[in-house]
Amino acid sequence: MTGVRYVGGVKITKLKQKMTAVVLGSALMAGMGCSSMQSRTVLHQDGPYPGVRSLGQNYPKADWGAARYPAMLIDLPFSTVFDTLALPLDSLD
Repeated sequence: MTGVRYVGGVKITKLKQKMTAVVLGSALMAGMGCSSMQSRTVLHQDGPYPGVRSLGQNYPKADWGAARYPAMLIDLPFSTVFDTLALPLDSLD
């Protein structure tokens, strides 16, 4: 059968490999934190879309160097989605 591998006597399928990659990737993103969470908790910014508005502030050039712009591009869709979901709560303030 294709897509089946045995590691240490344990059957590893492609689906398990993909799920492991998704879980590890999600854990990595959660550990790094997105710009939306940092804007709300650390910077205490109010108003709509604080994560998107403060992307440049959350990724300082001195700390990130050449990885700043790729990190911002990766973070932008996640911050946009989270800010959109949090928009009703932001309008209450």
